[in-house]
Amino acid sequence: MSSAPTSPPSDRARAKALRRLITANGLSSVGDGARFAALPLLAAWSTGDVFWVSVVAAAGRAAWLLAPVIGTLVDRTPRRRSMVGADLARCATLFLLCALVVTGWTPVTVLVLLAFGSGLAEVFFDSAAQAVVPTLAADHQLERANARVISAQIVGTGFVGPPVGAALWSAWHPLPFLLDGATFLASALLLTGLPERAAPTAGDGEQGIRSLLRGTWAGLRFLAHDRVLRPLMGVVAVLGVAQQAVYAVLVVYVEQRLHLRPFGYSLMLVAAAVGSLAGAKTAPRIVRWLGPGRSVKVSVTVSALSYLVVAVLPWWPLVAVMLALNSAGVVLWNVCTVSLRQRLAPPDMLGRVTSGYRLAAWGAMPIGASAGGALAQHVGLDAPWALAGLLLLACLPFLGAVATAGHGAAKAGIGPSGGPA
Repeated sequence: MSSAPTSPPSDRARAKALRRLITANGLSSVGDGARFAALPLLAAWSTGDVFWVSVVAAAGRAAWLLAPVIGTLVDRTPRRRSMVGADLARCATLFLLCALVVTGWTPVTVLVLLAFGSGLAEVFFDSAAQAVVPTLAADHQLERANARVISAQIVGTGFVGPPVGAALWSAWHPLPFLLDGATFLASALLLTGLPERAAPTAGDGEQGIRSLLRGTWAGLRFLAHDRVLRPLMGVVAVLGVAQQAVYAVLVVYVEQRLHLRPFGYSLMLVAAAVGSLAGAKTAPRIVRWLGPGRSVKVSVTVSALSYLVVAVLPWWPLVAVMLALNSAGVVLWNVCTVSLRQRLAPPDMLGRVTSGYRLAAWGAMPIGASAGGALAQHVGLDAPWALAGLLLLACLPFLGAVATAGHGAAKAGIGPSGGPA
């Protein structure tokens, strides 16, 4: 017996649900920030081997290699269920890790598996969370809604979580993981209040692996053929290369090129976090002024110039300002491109479009890190900055169609359903 279709939530109910989503992201981001600080410390404490410390860190990101398939599963599952399930899975993983640390039994293989499992749940959550925003915000409010979500994440992972995690680790090693698990549990409880909508069917009459692969291919084909999203996906890959080329060697650059003491590296990270938060606060106003397409070009230009200024003028106060400016540009890019995907992708494909797009960014990051390290070693510590700036400048001609189409979509008020938002 089929159930009656649910009526769309009222504006007041959608606003309340959006606040729940933002609060849930903020809570879990605090826990994530604590874990990001404590997990490398745990890996080093358990193994004392730099190689295995890096493997544990990489395991958490390796799940993004499966992002297109996970995006298809997200599109075929009610989004609230995907987010709550992912939070509960991460809660269980972190509580298990906490228990292992209490017992003192933390073999590195177990840490790698737990990090990978947590990363899988993160991909499910992030894909579903971006796909649910258009159901909670009107089309003209997408930039503001996405900026609020990003702000909550920045505060949690950039400002609150890491120092809390380091402090809790010093007090008692299991505490940061206990906190992270508790934040995921609180996030899951908050998200149960989101309105639920039925998931679309597979649509091809098939079930199982064949249907999953067909759905995944359909999402990738949509990305490859869309005249706005295709260049954005190429540019975001370059952005990933550029950013990691710089950040992979930033700690060495700060010590050897800027001649700062170890606190200098923390200073640069704080400057970048401040810039990210400022970017999230100002992005909606910039988009209203310029339109999303032109804002994308501005964000890439700002990022490129900030890298090139540092390559030419390595003076530490200027480097801190340029890192803040660069981070603001990256956040402006994120707000614009997330909103464009939400407008342009069909609602039943938004999960896989989001995950396929983000695979381009995450997949390119190891290339950037390797290139930055090689250039720093063989050419000089200024070379990664110059490479990053020149690569981004080379991307600007490919964003012409994005500027026109993005501005037109926002002006026309096209929503994710293809009609008025």
